[in-house]
Amino acid sequence: MQSLSIPVAADTWLGLIAWAYLLTNAVRVFTYIPQIVAVWKCRDGARSVSLLTWGSWVLSHVAATAYGVLVVKDGLFLFITLINFAGCGLVAAIAARRRWQWKQASQTLLI
Repeated sequence: MQSLSIPVAADTWLGLIAWAYLLTNAVRVFTYIPQIVAVWKCRDGARSVSLLTWGSWVLSHVAATAYGVLVVKDGLFLFITLINFAGCGLVAAIAARRRWQWKQASQTLLI
């Protein structure tokens, strides 16, 4: 059985992929805001936020930053990566701070 395919030039695919990357990551920047606000308002130690997950995303953006600087040398790629690094870093840092505050408050109640 032969599949039906429409021939598309490689340059067209690369352009589409580049635009998809740009658009999805530009929108993604705004998706950090509700998470940052939710974690900021959290009073139970942000226990529903996985520091391991957000920390791994921060680490992946560190690697992507090195890749952007050393391999692709693309300013736009680097800019998007740094913004995503900042978004993930803020969520992780605020959640860690809330967790620390919650533990301090819990220990104070026990004393």
